[in-house]
Amino acid sequence: MPIYMGLYERQQREKKILEAAIRLFSIKGLHYTTMHEVAQQAKISKGLTYFYFKSKEDLYMAITKKGYDELKDVFNKALSKGKDNTGFENISDLVENFLVFTSEKRLFYECILNFLGLVNLHNDPAKQEMIPTLILESPYFQKLLQIQHDIPAIGVKIISKGIRDGSIRPELQPETTFYTIWSMLIGYDRVKGSVDFEPKDLKIHAEVWKNSFLKFLFEMLKGTQFAHKFQPVQGRLF
Repeated sequence: MPIYMGLYERQQREKKILEAAIRLFSIKGLHYTTMHEVAQQAKISKGLTYFYFKSKEDLYMAITKKGYDELKDVFNKALSKGKDNTGFENISDLVENFLVFTSEKRLFYECILNFLGLVNLHNDPAKQEMIPTLILESPYFQKLLQIQHDIPAIGVKIISKGIRDGSIRPELQPETTFYTIWSMLIGYDRVKGSVDFEPKDLKIHAEVWKNSFLKFLFEMLKGTQFAHKFQPVQGRLF
């Protein structure tokens, strides 16, 4: 019983610290938030906060891991939704809920994008020194490196399902198709703010652009008016 209670108390304290950090990082950002402020927000001593998370960077990577897990749940729900759903219906549901995630879970999403940037640096030995040492030492960063392909693997399964059931073009290659979709979605989100600003010299409306973007993406998968423009791409990404 004491061991169980000790584990439970540890989990509750970690949860309080994470929740406090999420609130503060969402408002002030990583650089302008101190561990002292996180400890105050969590109503836990600064020393104990450092016991659970060795640095602010370690805490940031813990938040990234939590965000990654939540996004993975979005992917898993899309894969398992409706036994009679086609793969195309599953990927359509995934796209819709991915965009909801980027809007409603903004801090998590930005943390994930930051991690993807860190992976780019980590993959190049000449650039690894650009990653802060406290991030490299974070066990959460190391864990994220180990599980980084979990989400893409689910996306590939959905595309593969659609190819098998005929709802997605059969000449598409699952891995490259998913990564293309993912990069399109990230790109869409990144320029969304600029379109929402509605510059006077461009005739574009945010809602119209969103509908056109989704129409293009889905027609690419279905192969209606764009089928002849796309050639099958061979090779596996992982």
